[in-house]
Amino acid sequence: MNWYDKGGALIDVATASELLGNAEYKRVGLTEVASGDRSAVHIVSTVWLGLDHNYGDGPPLLFETMVFGEGSWAEQDCQRYSTELEARIGHTEMVALVAATVPDEAITELPAWPEMGGAA
Repeated sequence: MNWYDKGGALIDVATASELLGNAEYKRVGLTEVASGDRSAVHIVSTVWLGLDHNYGDGPPLLFETMVFGEGSWAEQDCQRYSTELEARIGHTEMVALVAATVPDEAITELPAWPEMGGAA
């Protein structure tokens, strides 16, 4: 298994462990998409994974965007990327896809994970 930093350079396990413990380093994007009445709330999260999730079949996939929330989006949509730039673009695109399904959406960039169902 190969570990990489956000720039795609190989790193050792100790460095990867240290970086994985740094929430600010890991986070690429965290956005809430909510309906105007907040009956539907979705979180779009994009993070650095560190470990190559392509498992040797093509360029390393080091970043991941997932959607969490109610309905059909709940943990179902996942995209992976090789570079931080691709991940940032993918995050923006996923936010737009989710927002297109939410009436009177409000989009909020989050500094940290909100309370969801009693869990942080």
